[in-house]
Amino acid sequence: MKVYVARQPIFDQQLRVCGYELLYRRSENNIFENVDDSLATADVIHNAYLVFNFRELTEGTRAFINFPQTLIEGEVPSLLPRQSLVVEVLEHVEPTEKLLQSLRSLRRQGYTIALDDFVFEEKYRPLIGLADIIKIDYQATPVDQQQKLIDALGHRIEFLAEKIETPAEYEIAKRLGYKMFQGYFFSRPIVEHGAEVHPLRHTLIEMLKELDRPEPSFRRISAQIERSVDLSYKMLRTVNTVYQKGRHTIQSIEQAVARIGLDELKRWSYLMLLREMQTSESKELIKQSVIRGKMMELIAEDTLTDVLPFDAFITGIFSSLDVILDEAMQTLIAELPVALPVKAALLGEQNGLRKLLEDVIAYEQLTIPLHNTDSDWSQYYVEAIRWSRSLDESIE
Repeated sequence: MKVYVARQPIFDQQLRVCGYELLYRRSENNIFENVDDSLATADVIHNAYLVFNFRELTEGTRAFINFPQTLIEGEVPSLLPRQSLVVEVLEHVEPTEKLLQSLRSLRRQGYTIALDDFVFEEKYRPLIGLADIIKIDYQATPVDQQQKLIDALGHRIEFLAEKIETPAEYEIAKRLGYKMFQGYFFSRPIVEHGAEVHPLRHTLIEMLKELDRPEPSFRRISAQIERSVDLSYKMLRTVNTVYQKGRHTIQSIEQAVARIGLDELKRWSYLMLLREMQTSESKELIKQSVIRGKMMELIAEDTLTDVLPFDAFITGIFSSLDVILDEAMQTLIAELPVALPVKAALLGEQNGLRKLLEDVIAYEQLTIPLHNTDSDWSQYYVEAIRWSRSLDESIE
């Protein structure tokens, strides 16, 4: 599933980027689509820290994130690293004692506090005493009022001019004493998107990384599977129906992992990872990919000497990954622990795996290449379908 966040750079007086405001977006439409403030902030935090590479998103600077009253009073900002976060207090908060206590606590912990879209009212005086940064909407606030605030508070608070839209406004803002600047004159918010990694998907990737070690720990792998009820159920079902076939019932994950063996455990993990990405729209495409992978493995086992059967299997099952997730293949396989020839083949580089993949796709499309006309691949295709069906029955 695609997730989104917009970022707008914030500049200092030397026009160096000193931070990014992270903004809620629910699509590639670069607009705020009405949603509860708390939900919007929670979504931004989730995507920025758990989906995207946060350091890359902010380019090593600070993230300015809006926090509504309820999240501040719950001290949610304290869950995030203080060195890279500016807590923006939304303009419509009420300076209750609970809010002020929470902000004092955040200040003691070393968090930077900013007042967003600030307009002075007497009731906000306690907030000013806790602020490190005050953001002022340049378009909505008369210049003389901006000057009064900066003259009165600029000795201890940094002022940030929002919504600077022209070179002339930037020059005026500099003369007024602003230290930071943000607005369309510099850059509009830019929407970034990524693919959300679900907890089960994360567990499978961690399992595959462990399996890729020179000496993988089956105890660690068993523990990873046991933490997921879904994976535990599917592992026991698969081992008892596909690998044991009723001889002796396997009742523990450790037994199952030992019984299935290293190579089959890798294969099963990759298949579970592919199935975890399944939606109603991609179900048939994933089924086709599994059949393709098994067919490529069978062909490699019987007829090829320059291609490893397991590599052929992985190349086949992930051959449509970019279509399934609507992401660039290069991005999707960057973190997957697959062999270099597999990555090369999936990225379109010519090698033995790529040639086999193209030939099998041509077979599926009934345009068999001339150099394969003497090969009867129907037996491999039928066997791959049977194998795929038995696997489906074990994990549905």
